[in-house]
Amino acid sequence: MHRRCVFVPILLAGLLGWERAAPAADPTTADCLAASDASHKFRNQHKLRAQRGQLLICAAPNCPGDIRKECMTRVDEVNPQIPTVAFSARAASGTDLIDVKVTMDGEVLTERLGGTSLSVDPGEHSFTFETAGQNPVTKKLVVVQGQKDRQELITFGPEPQAETPRPVAIRPVTPPGPPVLSPAPASSPPEPGPVEPTRPAQGRRTLAITVGSVGLAGIVTGAIFGGMTFSAVSSVNNDCPTHTHCSQQAFSARSTGTTYGTISDVGFIAGAALLATGITLWFTAPREPAAVTGVQVVPGGLRMTGTF
Repeated sequence: MHRRCVFVPILLAGLLGWERAAPAADPTTADCLAASDASHKFRNQHKLRAQRGQLLICAAPNCPGDIRKECMTRVDEVNPQIPTVAFSARAASGTDLIDVKVTMDGEVLTERLGGTSLSVDPGEHSFTFETAGQNPVTKKLVVVQGQKDRQELITFGPEPQAETPRPVAIRPVTPPGPPVLSPAPASSPPEPGPVEPTRPAQGRRTLAITVGSVGLAGIVTGAIFGGMTFSAVSSVNNDCPTHTHCSQQAFSARSTGTTYGTISDVGFIAGAALLATGITLWFTAPREPAAVTGVQVVPGGLRMTGTF
């Protein structure tokens, strides 16, 4: 009975003390309003973690109902936007490290890596990683808003370099065998002999033959059309007994005969001129010296062969 009386006053004193301390930890209405205004400022500065902290203050149960309701709604909106990064550390030997202090822009995020993701603000940040016995490692990262559980591996110390094996000189051993005969050098192709230049006399005579042939063809053409002209004139004379009584066929034959006569004259004149030119070229071409290719003894003297 005595023990029960002592325990009851102690329990009552504890409850009264908790009731006195609890109101001191709860925000006032002014604190709720100030936290709501600060959350808007941190949102504009993209400081999402600080914004969430202020929203949790104005979402307390003793804040005014409308403010508490708005802040609770905004907490649910900002949580998915806060990016998280999961850091893992490793020594140069490949051993995983846990006792690593992580600092972001001078703010300590954690003193120990536990395999969980850390909440950070979006944007560019400079992260510093420190552990005992190793030089600090600094790494700059650009964190995207809303990105969750980004994996980043931090390696302390230089990576060990594999020892490069020294090359071993191996002397080739030639097995015994028959001697190898080197191929004979390929004979060079024979050089082409000198090209004999075209002799001017031969070219001029070729031109003479060509011009003369054309002239002869012109004379033959003139003779043919001359005969046709004579035939047409005879036809006109037979169909026109007088100059005033001629048939239509006679007039046509007269026109044809005039055309044939013109062609005949041109053929004779041009052919004769070209034939004369060819003959002139032939006889005026320079003569080539005689080339003796052989001498034979024949009865009664010598016989020379060659081109003259």
